[in-house]
Amino acid sequence: MIKIFIFTYVLLVLSLVTFIGYLLWFSIFNFERVRDVNCQKKNGIYKLYIMVPLLNEENTIFSYVNDLINELDLVDQTIIPNIILIDDASDDRTLENIYKLQDLTRHLRPNVYVLDRHFPNAQQGKGAALNYGLSLISQMDDEFDKQHIIVGIVDADGFISAKHITDVIGAFENNPVGMVQTAVSMNKPENNWLSRMQDIEFLGANSFMQESRNRLGEAIASGNGQFITLDMAEAVGWGNSLLEDFEFTVRGLFKDYRALFLPTAIVYQEAVEKLRPLLRQRIRWCEGSMQCLFKYGVRIMTSPKINTGVKVDMTLFLFLPFFSMLLNFANISSILVQITNIFSRKPIPVLIVFTTVIVFTLIIWFYMALEYYRNTNNLSVLKCVWRAWQCIIYNVILSFIPYAALGYLLKGRSTWDKTAHAQ
Repeated sequence: MIKIFIFTYVLLVLSLVTFIGYLLWFSIFNFERVRDVNCQKKNGIYKLYIMVPLLNEENTIFSYVNDLINELDLVDQTIIPNIILIDDASDDRTLENIYKLQDLTRHLRPNVYVLDRHFPNAQQGKGAALNYGLSLISQMDDEFDKQHIIVGIVDADGFISAKHITDVIGAFENNPVGMVQTAVSMNKPENNWLSRMQDIEFLGANSFMQESRNRLGEAIASGNGQFITLDMAEAVGWGNSLLEDFEFTVRGLFKDYRALFLPTAIVYQEAVEKLRPLLRQRIRWCEGSMQCLFKYGVRIMTSPKINTGVKVDMTLFLFLPFFSMLLNFANISSILVQITNIFSRKPIPVLIVFTTVIVFTLIIWFYMALEYYRNTNNLSVLKCVWRAWQCIIYNVILSFIPYAALGYLLKGRSTWDKTAHAQ
């Protein structure tokens, strides 16, 4: 009986300490975020290559990639636009449609390059496809230095406006960084509840976190909307983990390259509108985070090239899946104990604790709603707040993903489970 009491007490303390720690973290970074980034385009000439990895994307070629090519035609005249379409051995009509698109857009400014990958090297993950595209850029004879050649990554379902592309290049022109990461939003957030939750997750909570990282001095690449100098891309390259964007960020830090988050530039992408594929996507991301912890965790914590704030942030990020598994258990146990206390002891203290936790949780997500409101154009503050508070439920659902990710990792499953577009 004593052991059960001690175990329960430990869980309660763990749950309480975690909640207080999160409140402190939130309070500190809420007032230390960096949103204003100098991205005014000057007169410098830059060459831009946007790489689009494609695998069975016959439905997205004309709906997304064609729009992206047309938008590249409108970028500032100081930017020379190119787009590299990388077919990763698709078994549908993706490659055929790429060549059609190349012919249809020959009159536009962007040079359209088509890369056709073949087995056994194809379909080895997004990182491998990006490295293949990078090899083409590196082999081109060019009069530009590698700081003035920018490599961008936009997924097959992605779109970024000409103005925001120009702002990205302006951010490179005004800041000594090797990478600029844009914000990410859903292109049709009103389609269903999951779409709305992903929109506030990316454009609200994730943007909040990235602006905090700007203060620390290192943003984290988020895959879609990732722009890098050719100098950094060649020096770092993409790895083979299931979270290749974070891995790229870490490998860049080891070589003294820094990243910046540009909240005013946005890449729009498809939301995952069904629960099953969403869970598969997030399990893949979570497993990739676990891979990065085992592969780079010690190096991150001991590297002399990474400042203390970034070390703490990245270490917490990598340990979060494991910690959340323990925390879920602690929280559920705490709730059950407190409910029991309501009926067996004085209920007032328990109700005070529950009310306090709920109020502070709502306050935190109220600030996320304000961030979301600043990044959207057509939603009222009240609608943003209501959507943010619903996101609490969404995050509770996703909090159980690490259990499945750990199971896959222990079984040695590390295949690239690609998210289907145009579902």
